[in-house]
Amino acid sequence: MSHSKSNVAISTTVWVLLVLLSVQLIWKFPKPLFFFYVGTFVLLSLWFWFLKRHNPVRGLLQSYQVVLTWIIVTSLFLTGVYKVDRAGWNWQRVTGFNVTIPEKHFNLVGASASDFLMRFPFFALDPDSNGFLLRKGVYDISETIVIPKQYPLRIEPGVTLQFDVGRSLISYSPIRARGTKEEPIIFMAKNKLFKWGAVGIVETGKSLFEHVIFRHGRRARVNDIDFLGGLSIVETDVEIRNCKFVNMFGKDALSVQRANVLITDNLVKNAVRDGLDLDGASGEVSSNQFINCRDEGIDLSENFGDLQVFNNYVYDKRGGKISADNNINEILSMNQLGYLKK
Repeated sequence: MSHSKSNVAISTTVWVLLVLLSVQLIWKFPKPLFFFYVGTFVLLSLWFWFLKRHNPVRGLLQSYQVVLTWIIVTSLFLTGVYKVDRAGWNWQRVTGFNVTIPEKHFNLVGASASDFLMRFPFFALDPDSNGFLLRKGVYDISETIVIPKQYPLRIEPGVTLQFDVGRSLISYSPIRARGTKEEPIIFMAKNKLFKWGAVGIVETGKSLFEHVIFRHGRRARVNDIDFLGGLSIVETDVEIRNCKFVNMFGKDALSVQRANVLITDNLVKNAVRDGLDLDGASGEVSSNQFINCRDEGIDLSENFGDLQVFNNYVYDKRGGKISADNNINEILSMNQLGYLKK
């Protein structure tokens, strides 16, 4: 009887693993998802067949129990990860699928100042402009904030924004975030195991970020716009000086699309893909450090002579990488690439 049950156990395990392998080969499931299914099935099989080896249940029935339990456990686990991890980082690690839960806040884009302040009372009216002010302090952000059109945002030195998982700050007006070396402005995750979304600026006047620190950011999709980096600039001129992007988990640490830029004296360290991604940008990128970016340190698309890229340091385990659609040899000669020291 015991020998028969063991044969059934082995046969069931082999058949399930063969089915999983066939599915992976035919439909090209990402490897993380394949290994997740294989690992959970093997563990459940061991639990059933060894810890319950004295169970009087017949081998074939116990095989059904293993498979059914495996389906239920993996389904509940994946559903829970997807629901809880709105930023999608842990979901990507488990399944290999890069997914971010979209948000729609079109009603906030044209909101009045009074409506905005009623919803987000920790902001104030800026006495220096007709916009909003965020005063020095620590703020827990439990929902995505959308700054409406025609209300510039000024952020004082010493502000720290701690975002819940997947939450973002999206602005349809200019942002002026000017910290100091002693009192930087910080955008960070409330819990670093669950990444936050992005700071995004969309089609507005010139913005400024100086002495600002970004930690454990990822990406976001808000109002049908993809914000691919922890800081994402869309058709908005911007200056970014003396900022730090550390442990960033989106497609890019810093993403700029179709804008004039001055990006200088910044540090980008430990980005899971690109450090800086410029798409159709002009201006200057100089004297920045890109350390341990796992894809490109600098990725330039649709770049021409009106974009100057020089005196940047790009270091990773592969010797550093810069990619560009145009003038790549000239760009490489004006920047320093190298290997990280072990």
